[in-house]
Amino acid sequence: MSRPGYSVATDRARCEMLALDTDNLRLAVLRKSEAPRVTEYLINNRDFHKQYSQTHTDEYFTVSTQKKYLAYDCNSFLDGTLVPFWITQKGDNKIIGRVSFFNFAYGGMMSCACGYHLDKDHTGKGYMTEALRSAMAFVFDEYKIHRIEAFIVPDNTPSLNLVRRLGFHHEGIRISYMHINGKYRNHEAFYMLEDDM
Repeated sequence: MSRPGYSVATDRARCEMLALDTDNLRLAVLRKSEAPRVTEYLINNRDFHKQYSQTHTDEYFTVSTQKKYLAYDCNSFLDGTLVPFWITQKGDNKIIGRVSFFNFAYGGMMSCACGYHLDKDHTGKGYMTEALRSAMAFVFDEYKIHRIEAFIVPDNTPSLNLVRRLGFHHEGIRISYMHINGKYRNHEAFYMLEDDM
């Protein structure tokens, strides 16, 4: 039985490899044809995301580069090593965020990590809470994952509040975990188990 909060879309568009519907959102794995939409979103939020995002050069914010990233997303999705959902509001084609699952470890671990970001004009409305909760339910159901991890910069209060609101457990600190906004930074480590949802 599937967890509540999402349904796999039956009206998938040609540009979608997979799509989920939630109460207010559409979460979709997009093909490389959607690079212009993705690039527009990234450019619009470059300054907003900079403080807590991994370091990127100017080339990252181009359609040609995003075509490569989306092609990688699709291939990795087919391989079972990445679940990259782009977020839109129902009935609107504009991308407002992303939630992805990566670092899949199967066998005895059955774990992965998650990451996410949201459009600057759509924060504080519950969209990421809805998107992450629904996407995690899908990953637990379809990939039989036991544990999902999240790693957050200690001063990213909205993200810390999000994972606590969803029921993640604090585990400790990852020292010098990722290159963020020009330097390696420590991250708070959180996890959620399949029985927590």
